[in-house]
Amino acid sequence: MSRKLPAGTAARPPASKMPVRVAKLVRLRFGLPFARRGDAARLRDEWLEAVYQYRRAIEWLPWREDLKIQIGNCLRAFGDIEGALSAYHSVGSVAHRAAALAEAAEAHKLEGFRRHAFHVTAEAGELPVPINVQPLTVQASALPRRVKRYSGDARAMLGTLGDTSGVPRRFAGGAIAAVKLDQVGAMAMERDGVPEPLLCGVVALRGRVLSVMPVDHVELWCGSGVGEQLLMRVATRPSQLNRALKLQVFNLWFDSARLPPGRHWLSIKAGGRIEPAGLYVNVGVVEDGAKLAQSNAYVPSPPRPDEDCDTYVRELPALIRPARRSLFSRPVQSILAVRADQLGDVSASLPAFARLRALFPEASITALVQPGLRDIVEASGVADRVLTVTLDYDPSAERRCLREAEQARLVEMLNGGRFDLAIDLSPGDETRPLLLLCTAEVLVGFNSDRFAYLDFGISVRSRDKVNLLENVSHAKTVSMLIEALAIAAQPAMQNVPSLELGAAILSGYGLEHGKYVVLHTGARHPINRWPLQQYVELARRLLEKTMLQVVMFFDDADSKSKVASQIVQDGLRLCDKMPPASFDAILSSAGLVIANDSGPKHLAAVRGVPTVSLHVGRLNWNEWGQDGSGVIVSKRVPCAGCALNDVVLCGKEALCLTSITVEEVLTASEEALGLPAGTLR
Repeated sequence: MSRKLPAGTAARPPASKMPVRVAKLVRLRFGLPFARRGDAARLRDEWLEAVYQYRRAIEWLPWREDLKIQIGNCLRAFGDIEGALSAYHSVGSVAHRAAALAEAAEAHKLEGFRRHAFHVTAEAGELPVPINVQPLTVQASALPRRVKRYSGDARAMLGTLGDTSGVPRRFAGGAIAAVKLDQVGAMAMERDGVPEPLLCGVVALRGRVLSVMPVDHVELWCGSGVGEQLLMRVATRPSQLNRALKLQVFNLWFDSARLPPGRHWLSIKAGGRIEPAGLYVNVGVVEDGAKLAQSNAYVPSPPRPDEDCDTYVRELPALIRPARRSLFSRPVQSILAVRADQLGDVSASLPAFARLRALFPEASITALVQPGLRDIVEASGVADRVLTVTLDYDPSAERRCLREAEQARLVEMLNGGRFDLAIDLSPGDETRPLLLLCTAEVLVGFNSDRFAYLDFGISVRSRDKVNLLENVSHAKTVSMLIEALAIAAQPAMQNVPSLELGAAILSGYGLEHGKYVVLHTGARHPINRWPLQQYVELARRLLEKTMLQVVMFFDDADSKSKVASQIVQDGLRLCDKMPPASFDAILSSAGLVIANDSGPKHLAAVRGVPTVSLHVGRLNWNEWGQDGSGVIVSKRVPCAGCALNDVVLCGKEALCLTSITVEEVLTASEEALGLPAGTLR
């Protein structure tokens, strides 16, 4: 079928003699529309149309090797596995090669009987120039998959670790004027298999605007066409220049309760000259918000509908949580354990069932197995109740399926009881969706990277040196999931005290064991640093209210000089970098350590020192808060989990950390030391 180019589109890419910068802008101008049409066609499941558009885009944008992966995905969905594999194997860049090979591995599985991941074609093609002509000697220790040869840069074996030509993240994808949406709420749902944002409470829409001329604000719109409605306008924050383009960031906090529940089209606009960025979102209402108390990313709507979200969030009190914590927010009383497989699978899983019972001795365990194995599981004494599910085997497809009537029976049976934990013991993927048929609060299983609904999981893979198949017994593999769950369920990890008492080091600094407080003001990323002025005020208050000395550590001499000019008081020690042994000795012998989310707070906690961690919201507090002793201070903000290293891209100047008050840190210190409330205030 003949096709016409869009009006104004050149017949072919620009000539190579054109200046490089201008040529790239021209290529972007005419290539990006094809890429966007390919994305749109792919979302409509129009696979061949998407392939056509992506190929046209690559003619203009030959460096966009990610589009080759999309071509492979479309051909795979269409059923052309060989075409998909050719597309994947044509990817050569280090940045995209690993992703392409992962997709190729998935494509190989669809071919049914293929036992290899080699690229098979009809013609030989051109061989790359060999990097050497030495005999290929294979050492057994170099297996599996450690025998590597490269026709180009041998450092390619290091992947991105060996790539030193990275683009600053703040400018990633920023060659033309555009609105980039980096974060839309914190929750997600699936609609027809496609993820979409789920907005509940106060949500964040965070991103960047790249423009030729300054853009001082962006607007949030709901709907399209004649029914379009302006919801709010927020100022942008200028950042650095990227050649001809200016970078502005925005972080818009919006109460989703202003919209009726349901699906809406939201878009961010930055003036009439820049294409808006929009997407469909789903607005919901959380009925049992107390179950989300452990997450800082859920911010309930303000009491008053007209209340300013920024002010409301800023004034929320900091949360002070114990460092001793578990995967479970309450004792586990009821467990559903699934192993709906054959006799060998279930037999190999019986030790894991037994370990699960020992791990949760007070819990009632329900096993879900196939009907023919019920008596065997009951005779093993590893479950209080055994339920059955029938999965019919289709010999032609060589897989099992759950009939609709059996699904209805299973749902009715499972919903008769409440489970705190549901776990699928199968390392394979087939039975994982059965967990969705119960109402358990915590879902556990293998390969959580492939099943986004799991709350906890691990991936386990061992390899035979020759054929790459599994090399650890199935029973041990299944038990690994239970052992990982046991670690996640325990409140704290083991302390590792220092073997060196460091008395001489303490004496050199005029310190006595346990009679001083350490304030560590530094962190590798500036976004992690609680304001220095608040540390100064905290030091003053501690010196006034206690008989303890205060030792302040700084990452640089300038910060130390600033504090030295502001506070001169007996009992205060100002330190910058020192030998690791001295630092460890001072940290390990402190009566209390107050620090940012950085290495020193982890070292202090593992040494058994009461520790107050001032946690920035870029990563989850329950992942990177210290284990063991002390407390973790953090704030609930809608953009929690942004993963930003660069405070410039925040748009709120790290309010999640900077709005924690000195009073709140003193309260946390009282809890960490076990002092009565008000002792330090």
